Amino acid sequence: MSRRAAALLVLPAIAVLAVFVAAMALTGLTSFAADAGRWSVKHYVRLVSDSHYLGYLWRSFRIAAYCTPITLLLGYPVALVMATASSGVRLGLTLLLVVQFFTSYVIRAYALMLVLGNNGVVNRALLALGVVDQPLTLMYNEFGVAVSLVLLPMPFMVFPIYSVLKNVEPNLEAAATSLGADRLRVFWHVTFPLTLPGVVAGVVLVFLFDLTAYIMPGLLGGGYFDMVANVIYDQAMEVRDQSFAAAISMVLLVATLAVLYLTTRWGARYAEPPRE
Repeated sequence: MSRRAAALLVLPAIAVLAVFVAAMALTGLTSFAADAGRWSVKHYVRLVSDSHYLGYLWRSFRIAAYCTPITLLLGYPVALVMATASSGVRLGLTLLLVVQFFTSYVIRAYALMLVLGNNGVVNRALLALGVVDQPLTLMYNEFGVAVSLVLLPMPFMVFPIYSVLKNVEPNLEAAATSLGADRLRVFWHVTFPLTLPGVVAGVVLVFLFDLTAYIMPGLLGGGYFDMVANVIYDQAMEVRDQSFAAAISMVLLVATLAVLYLTTRWGARYAEPPRE
C-alpha cells in the first residue's frame, strides 16, 4: 500500500480526532473564562470548595465502583458459556447482546421502567406471591439507577472477555486437571489469569460508561438521584453557567483519564507473563 493510500485511509480518523481535541480545548478555555474577558480559576475553586457539587462527583465514582464488579460477576459467566458452548448457543447469546447494545437507550430505559415500576413486573410478582403488601420503590432512587448501570453496559464486559476466552488453549486446562487440580483451581490459576487482558478492557469500559452516565440516571433516577453528568447538563443548559459546567467537565475528564491510566497500567503489570 502506498503512503498516499494509507494517508487517505487514516484521514477520517484524524479529522474525528481533531474535532475531539478542538472541542476539549474549547471546553478547557471556557472553564477558565471569567467576566470582562479575563481568566480565572474561580470555577474550579467553587467546585472543590462546595460539598454539594463534590457530592455528585463522589456519587458517580461510588456507583461506578460497585456496579462495575457486579457487571463483571454477571458478565464473565456469560462470556465463559459463549466460549465453551455449541455454536447455536453462542450465536443466540451474541445476537441477544448485540440487539441490546444497538437498542436505543431510551427504549432500554423504558423497558426497565416497565420491570421496576410500581406496576411493573417485579412488584406485580411480589404482590401476587404475598411477599409484600404494597409496591416497593425500585425506581427514582439509587437502586433503579444501579440496576440500569449493571445491565446496560453488559456487552462492554462480555465481548472483551469472550474475545480472549475463545483463544485460550484447552490443552492448558486439561494439563492442569491431569496434574490433580480441581475445576475451581484450574479456573482461578489457569483460565482467569489468561483472560486478564479482556477483564481489564471490560472493567475500564464499564467503569467509564457508569461514571459518565447521563440518560439512565436522568430517566431511572427521575431527578431524585442525579449523577455528575446530569449536573453538568443542568449547569450548561438550564442555569446557563457554561464556564462552571466546563470546569466540572474538565475535572471529570482528568479523573477519567487517571482511572484509565492506572487501570491499564495495573492490567498490563498483572497480565504480563512472569520473566525467567
